Amino acid sequence: MIRRFLAPLLAAVAAVVVCSPGAALADTTGRIVQVTTDNGTLHVLFTASGLSSATTIDPASVKVTIDHTTVPSTAALVGQQTTKVDRSAMLVIDTSGSMVGTGIAGAKSAAGAFLKAVPADVKVGLVTFSDRPTLNIAPTTDRSAVQRAIIGLRAHGETALYDAVGLALRTLGGSGLRNVVLLTDGADTRSKTKLSQLIPQIQASKVTIDAVGFRTTDAQSVPLRSIALSAKGQVISATEAGSLADAFATAARDISHQLVISVAVPTQFSNGSHTIAVQATAGSATLTDSVFAPIGAATKATKAPATDYGPKPLKAPNVVSTPVLYAGLAALFLALLVALAIAITAISRRERSSGVRRRLSIYTLTGRPVEESREEASTVLGESAVARSAVELAGRVVARRDFEGVLAAKLEAGGIPMRPAEWLILHVGIAVLGGVVLLLISGGGLLATFLGFMGGLLGPWLYLSIKEGRRAAAFMERMPDTLQLMAGGLRAGYSLPQSIDAVVQEGSEPISTEFHRALVETRLGVTIEDALEGVGTRMASVDFQWVVMAIRIQREVGGNLAEVLTTVAATLRERERLRRQVRVLSAEGRLSAWILGGLPVLFFVYLLLVRHSYIQALWKDSIGVVMLIFMIVDLIVGAFWLRKVIQVEV
Repeated sequence: MIRRFLAPLLAAVAAVVVCSPGAALADTTGRIVQVTTDNGTLHVLFTASGLSSATTIDPASVKVTIDHTTVPSTAALVGQQTTKVDRSAMLVIDTSGSMVGTGIAGAKSAAGAFLKAVPADVKVGLVTFSDRPTLNIAPTTDRSAVQRAIIGLRAHGETALYDAVGLALRTLGGSGLRNVVLLTDGADTRSKTKLSQLIPQIQASKVTIDAVGFRTTDAQSVPLRSIALSAKGQVISATEAGSLADAFATAARDISHQLVISVAVPTQFSNGSHTIAVQATAGSATLTDSVFAPIGAATKATKAPATDYGPKPLKAPNVVSTPVLYAGLAALFLALLVALAIAITAISRRERSSGVRRRLSIYTLTGRPVEESREEASTVLGESAVARSAVELAGRVVARRDFEGVLAAKLEAGGIPMRPAEWLILHVGIAVLGGVVLLLISGGGLLATFLGFMGGLLGPWLYLSIKEGRRAAAFMERMPDTLQLMAGGLRAGYSLPQSIDAVVQEGSEPISTEFHRALVETRLGVTIEDALEGVGTRMASVDFQWVVMAIRIQREVGGNLAEVLTTVAATLRERERLRRQVRVLSAEGRLSAWILGGLPVLFFVYLLLVRHSYIQALWKDSIGVVMLIFMIVDLIVGAFWLRKVIQVEV
């Protein structure tokens, strides 16, 4: 029973072994090798790889498209057309020591078969490589000279494969149809050129490379596949020396399967770069390839198709119109004129005030005129008369609107050394500048200008809030160590003001600044508890207000204040540790909230500035208005929802 099934199985295996060729061919592919334009005619050189000896490309099946538009074309095999095409091939043969014996003999036989099969008009050259590459003979149509060079090959040394391929590319030049047939039996061992450096050279040269691996392993075939794929060639595996001739004959047939395609350049595609695609049939296989290449000028007699599918020029969006530019220049001139008027008025007032001071100087004790304070005269914005006048005007506005106290408190809490009037000037300037910038970018768009102005109004206030929050967080982060330092001073015999002074001397920002202000207030008559209460109010810290409450209770009823501060410091330290742990665990959620909340707004502003027509339907159409309102409400609700999810009270 076993023999009955074993005999057919062995027969089938034997049939597979006998019928399997010695060289494994790659898939059938097509490739555009060269694109040129001559006198209004586009010439495309197209080649095929992997075709059998009985199969050729059908010139009548060729179809050419430019930017997906089919154009009339004529095709003919190279050698059958009237226009002469420069074709050359380079044999690159491994002559290292591993090729001694049957290897070098098979290589010589294969090279001879290639010379017999290749078309007569193809120039053939020879490069060999062992320890280093050698150009044995430059490309020539003299077959006998190439044959003599092949007969004289000897095997020795190691393998400089990559250097040999680079030498062949340089020898073939950069014009015409160029092919390289590479034969090797092992991996590179001596090249100065790396494979990562060779691949870009191959792709830039547009040379077709067919690689023949003679008894190579899978690991040794990997560089060959990389070289062949980058050159749109094929990899042929030869397991026996006798099969090398078949592999080289296959490479020679590929050189014979080359087409010259001629296309009259349509007017709409002349003098520009376009995508050129070629499709052809060879037997049952369909060959396609496309390239993006420049196309020259069309002849005057060439007519474009009735329907123009070519690219249409787009109008550049958001170009600042002349009236908007003139309006911006007028606004700038007006601003400079107002600033000049303020400066002249301020200087004249100061001169009149100086004259009065000189006349009254004789009634003073020193006989010298009274000079205004340098501190009052200088501002953060500068010491010029314009800056002082602007700050004085802004100060009157802030005081009249009862806004000075609130703004001063926020500036103090944020640690920004500016007066409310100075901040107001800077704030208004940023708002106006934001509106003007978006006005110019959007080409006079009112909505973009309004958004820029609102961004300039909200941006500084948001910055001030962030500074205030970070300073308060830094204050609470350093508070446990500060209380521990105060407790140590009290144990050493210091009084409470002395321990606070030690904190001022040894502490860091913002602890030292706030405690120093508290000490100054105590020297002006404020009790130490009230001064520290002011620190807690400015820092918006409930925890520090509890510390002040503990100090008040201790000073009223007595007790060990150092022990109380130590206990409070331990409690605050644990709370800070827990707060940091919560921030770490919620970091991903907070980042997601910022991205989800800010991305729609930023993308809307981007489209408003760059592609205004894409979103103008949101306020020009009734459905768009409803969608816009729904989007704003949904975004606000989502932002509050995410804030509640990621905010954990500690």
